[in-house]
Amino acid sequence: MINTVTIKPQGLSKHALPAKTNFCPLLLLTGLFFCINSAAQPVQPPATYPIAMTFRAFDNLKLGTEAFNRRLDEQAPYPFIHAARPDEAATIIHKRWPDKIVTFQDAYGGISPSDYEKVWPGHLLYRAGTLINHDVAPQDTALVVKDPMLIVKNNKSVQRINKKVPFSLIIYALDNTGKPDWSQAEHVVVEAIKGGQLTVKRGQWGSKPLSFKAGKAVVAAHMMFWTRQWQVNFGLQSPRGGKDNLSGAEWYARHIAQRLAAADANGVEFDVARWTWSNTKDHPMDVNNDLVTDYGYIDGVNSFGLGGQVFFRELRKQVGPDKIIQADSNDDAFGVRGWRYLNGIQMESFPAANHFDRFSPAFLHLRLWAENAEAIPHISYPFTKTPTTIFANAKLPDGRKTDFRFRVGLAAACLTGMPHPFATLQNIKFDPANPKLGKEENNEQMGVFNWDEYHGGDLNDWHWLGRPVGSAQQDLSDLDKTDLLAKSAWQWNMATGFNTEHKQTANEFSAQVKNIPAGIPPDKMWYGVQLAPKQGGLRTLQKNRQYTVEFQARGDDTWHYAGQTFERVPRMIAISGAVNANKQDTPITVLADSTLRTYRVSFTADGSPTPVFGVAEQTGTTEIRNIKLYAGGAERWSREFEKGLVLLNMTDNPWRVAMKKGVYRHLKGSQAPEVNNGQPVENEIVVPAQDALFLVKR
Repeated sequence: MINTVTIKPQGLSKHALPAKTNFCPLLLLTGLFFCINSAAQPVQPPATYPIAMTFRAFDNLKLGTEAFNRRLDEQAPYPFIHAARPDEAATIIHKRWPDKIVTFQDAYGGISPSDYEKVWPGHLLYRAGTLINHDVAPQDTALVVKDPMLIVKNNKSVQRINKKVPFSLIIYALDNTGKPDWSQAEHVVVEAIKGGQLTVKRGQWGSKPLSFKAGKAVVAAHMMFWTRQWQVNFGLQSPRGGKDNLSGAEWYARHIAQRLAAADANGVEFDVARWTWSNTKDHPMDVNNDLVTDYGYIDGVNSFGLGGQVFFRELRKQVGPDKIIQADSNDDAFGVRGWRYLNGIQMESFPAANHFDRFSPAFLHLRLWAENAEAIPHISYPFTKTPTTIFANAKLPDGRKTDFRFRVGLAAACLTGMPHPFATLQNIKFDPANPKLGKEENNEQMGVFNWDEYHGGDLNDWHWLGRPVGSAQQDLSDLDKTDLLAKSAWQWNMATGFNTEHKQTANEFSAQVKNIPAGIPPDKMWYGVQLAPKQGGLRTLQKNRQYTVEFQARGDDTWHYAGQTFERVPRMIAISGAVNANKQDTPITVLADSTLRTYRVSFTADGSPTPVFGVAEQTGTTEIRNIKLYAGGAERWSREFEKGLVLLNMTDNPWRVAMKKGVYRHLKGSQAPEVNNGQPVENEIVVPAQDALFLVKR
C-alpha cells in the first residue's frame, strides 16, 4: 500500500506547505536500516545521516602498495565501501573496520575471458544465427553460411571488432528434430570475411575442432555484455546442461555465490542489470535459439527479463538472507525488475544518466525500489557520477557552478534514507549502458571525494544530520490549481497485430493485452496499445515549460509462464509526448504492480501532444485512473533530522520556505562558501531552482 503522510517537519512553519491542496505525498520515505551479517561479523549500517559511500576507490591500485594503503586510510570515515578491488581488499577492510559494509561489483551475466572455458555453450546468449552451407571438417578454416549478414556486414567490421576483442562465434550441430545439440559445439574466432565466406580460427577457449554437416549446423555470434564479456542466457528457454544439469541463470547464480563465499564481502551489486537491451539494432538476441531474432520476448512475454528472477532467486538461495544483492538499474524501461529477492538498486549517474530535467521519473523509480524491495536491509541509492565545479572545474555555459549536481544527489539519498556515493566525470555526456563513452576520453575518475555536506563542513561530523525525525514531505506549492485535462475524453488505440480487451468509464480505463506481434523490438511494443486523448490530444503546452501529470495505476505483477510462477515483478507504463525528448529517446516510464498507486511525474514539455500512455510492454492487464495535468513542478521535498534539515527543489522556480526563527543555520564549509556560509536562517529561506540545501540546527 502507498503510505500517505501529512506530518509537517518541525522547524517549518505552516506556510512551508500549501495552505490547501487535494494532493498528498506520493510515498513514505523512512530510511530504516537493519542488521546484516558479513563474512567476518554482523554489521549495522548507521541509523544516522548522511551515509557517505566510496565507489571503486581502489581502481588501478595494486594491493599492498603505498598508494593502496593511502587510499585505504582515506576511507576511514566512510561506512559503506563499494566495489573494493581486488576481492582481497574486502578482507583487509573488514580486518581493520569490522562494521563497515563492503560490497563488490560484477556484470549482470557477463563472463570474462578467464572464465570462458568454464561455461557450457548452451548457457550463453547468442544472436540469431544462420545455417552452414557445406560439410565442415575439423581442419577447415573457411565457413560458407546461408546468410553472412547475420554474422557481420563486411570485412572492415571484422577488423574493427578484432582490434578490441577477438570476434567470437559459436558453431553448434542440430539434432534430428532441428534443436541445438550442445554436446557438438565449438567456439571459433572470425579473422576475415570475403564474398560470404568466413575465415576462422578453430577450436577456441577449450573447445575442439569438430565436424559439421551442411544444413545441420548453425553459426551464431555471441551476445556481449561489455566488450570482452560473453552474456549468459537468462531466458526461461535456456537449455539445461553442463554440470548438475542447470539452466544458464542457475549456473551463473552458483558462479557468483562461489565468488561471494570466497570474499569477505557483505554482498554484490550487478553492473547495468538489464530487463532488456537498449539499442536493439545492435543487440538482436535469439533467446530460444530458433534462428529468429526475438529480443528476449516469447509469446509476448519478456523471457530474458523474467529469467533474471530465476537468477536472483537461486542466488538468494545460495547466499542466504544476510547478503546484499543489488542491481544497477537506472530506469523502468531497460533496467531490471522484481522486488522479491533484491535489497535494492543502484542508479548510476543519477538522475537518468545525468539528465537533470528527468529528475522526477528517476526519483520516483528510486522511491519505488526503496519502498518495495523485500530483502533487508533496503539499499537503493542514487549514485552521483557527474562533472562538478569542485572536482572537475565544470561550469554551465553561463558560468554558473555545477556543484548543485552533487547536492541534488545527496539530498535524494537523505530523503529516501539511503547511502550516497560520488564519482567525477570530465564530461557530462556519459551513458552507464555504454562503457566506451567517457573511458576513451579519460572521462571517468573514481576515488575518495570528501564533500563538505558529507561531514557537515566545520562540524567535521560524518553523521551530522543525526536520525530522521519524520518521513520526507512533498510540497506542491509550485503547481497551478487548474487541471488542464479536466474536459478531455480518452480512448484506447491498438496497432495492427495487438489483440486486446479493454473497457472504460468516465475516469477509469483498463486494457488486457492478449497478443503482441512477434519479432518487433521492445520499444516498438510499448505503444502498440495506448490510452490517448481523443482528437489528437491537448496541444496547448508551452515548450520548455514544466508540467506535472498525475494519475493512478496498477497492473498484473504475477506471471505464470514457462511452467513457473513469478510474483512482484511489476509491468511498465510508458508516457509519450510529455517529455523533452531531444536529450534522450526513451519516454517517461513508471512501474505498476497490483497495488493501486498515485503517480505524480513532472516533465519539461517538448511542444507535442500530451499525454499518451503505452501499456503493451508485455501481455497482461493495466488499469489507469483519474488522469490530471497541471502547470508547474511537483518535486519540492523536505525532511527533518535530529540535527538538521534537507530541502530539495527540482522545480524551475525558487522555493520560498517559511522557517521558525532561530532554529537553523547554513553549513559552514570551504568548498562552496556561496552556499555553505554558516549564516543563520531567520524567517524564510529560498531554495534555488534545481538545487538542494542542507541546514544544521543551532
